[in-house]
Amino acid sequence: MLKNIVLFITMCLLSFCSKGQEIDTTFIYTYPNASWLTSYLSTSAVNMTTEDRTFEPNYPMKVGVGLGIRNTMINFLVGTKIVSLKDKTYGKTSSTDFQIHRYGRKFVTDIYFQRYKGFFAMDGRDINLFPEMKINQMGLEQTYLFNHTQFSLKAAFERSERQLQSAGSFLLGTNLYWHRLRDFEGAEGNLVQNLDNLQIGAQGGYVYSWVLDQHWLITAYTTIGFNIGNDLENFKKFHFKIYPTVLARTVASYTKDDWSFSYGMMINNKMNFFETKKDYTVTNITLQLSVTKQINFSFSKLGSG
Repeated sequence: MLKNIVLFITMCLLSFCSKGQEIDTTFIYTYPNASWLTSYLSTSAVNMTTEDRTFEPNYPMKVGVGLGIRNTMINFLVGTKIVSLKDKTYGKTSSTDFQIHRYGRKFVTDIYFQRYKGFFAMDGRDINLFPEMKINQMGLEQTYLFNHTQFSLKAAFERSERQLQSAGSFLLGTNLYWHRLRDFEGAEGNLVQNLDNLQIGAQGGYVYSWVLDQHWLITAYTTIGFNIGNDLENFKKFHFKIYPTVLARTVASYTKDDWSFSYGMMINNKMNFFETKKDYTVTNITLQLSVTKQINFSFSKLGSG
C-alpha cells in the first residue's frame, strides 16, 4: 500500500514538469502574452452532514490576487480574509484553507489542506453552537484529460487560453484523502473523539465547454469515484470500507480581447462512517468571482533589462 501511495504522489509531481503538448488550433487559442494577472473575491467552507444535522462554519469572504507565467510552475493565488458572512450569533470559526488547483494540458492536479474550528447547526429556527468542534482534511487528486488536443482546461478554469469551439473530454484519475474529526457532538449529546479516516481510490467523469459566442464560455466538470479506506487502525490491518465521492466544477466566463470575467463554483463531496455504522458527509464548497488580464511579462525580459 505504501508503494502505491508513493507512486501516486510521484506521478502528480511529474505532471508539474510535463512539457506542452500539440493542440488543435481550430479549437484552442493560446494568447501571445507570456503571463496573466488575476484579482478575485471568494468563499470556501467545509460542511459536515449527518442523518439529522448539518454543521456549518461561519466562514469568511476572501479577496486576493494571482500571477501566472506560461510554461513555468508559477501560477498561484494569494488572499486574505475580510469579513465573516454571518453575524456573531452563528458563532466564530477559525480556519486555515489552503488549496492548489493546477490545470495542465493533460492533467488536473488538486491539493487541499483545510482546518476548521467552530461550527453551528440549525434545529428549526434555533442556532446551536459547537465552538470546539474541529474538522481537518487533506487531499490529493490527479485526473487525466483524454481529449487534450481539442479541449482546454486552461481556457475553462484558468483563462490563460481561449476555447474557440465547443468540445469535451472523458476524465479518469486517482485520489488520496485524510480526514480528522474532533469534539463532534452527536444527536444524543455524546462526543465522538479522535476520529481519523484515510481513503485512496479512483474517479471518472466528463467535462464539456459550450462556446456560446465569441465572448461567452460555460463549462461543466463532474467526476464520480469510489475509494477504499477506514480509520487509521483498521486501515493498517487492511480492513477496508467503500466510500463514494463526487466532484463538480462549473464556471461561466466572459472574455473580451485580453481580459476576462468569470464566476466559478466547486463542490467536493466525500462520505465517511462512524464506528456505529452511521454515515456522514464532508462537503467542501468554493465560490469565486475573478477578473483576469493578460500581460506582457516574462523572466527573459527581466534578464535583458
